[in-house]
Amino acid sequence: MLNKIFFLAVAVSVSLYSCDTTEEPSSTGKKSTWSPKMDEPSELAQIMRDLHEEGLQRKASLEKGELFSGSVDNLLKMIAATPTEPHMKGPAFEPHALAFNASYAAIQSASTVTQQIDAHNNLVTSCVACHTNFCQGPISRIELLYIN
Repeated sequence: MLNKIFFLAVAVSVSLYSCDTTEEPSSTGKKSTWSPKMDEPSELAQIMRDLHEEGLQRKASLEKGELFSGSVDNLLKMIAATPTEPHMKGPAFEPHALAFNASYAAIQSASTVTQQIDAHNNLVTSCVACHTNFCQGPISRIELLYIN
């Protein structure tokens, strides 16, 4: 009987000790402040992300038969924007950006859904043309913006 009481006392003591939730400070006395670091996009990459987001919204609106009236505020900054890597921009970039701006203006001036769909698809084509020369990675994602 004494063995059972002793065993029970040891079991309760171990249980209470293991349930203690107070944290001991680390040996250096400092708490860990590590958190994963997310890469910040370059200025040009952020503009491209904004344009893609607007393209998705425009596509959804046009597929519902509604004209889209959004605009990207930093559109004209594209030519001077800093790319992620310097080789992602070269002498051929500016003409592509100007063609993009012209296609974008056609979207804004379209007065019917059909005209805006045509202008939207032309814009997507200009995006693909530029990305064929610079930063090919997002081409498959861009092509999803086409409206059939």
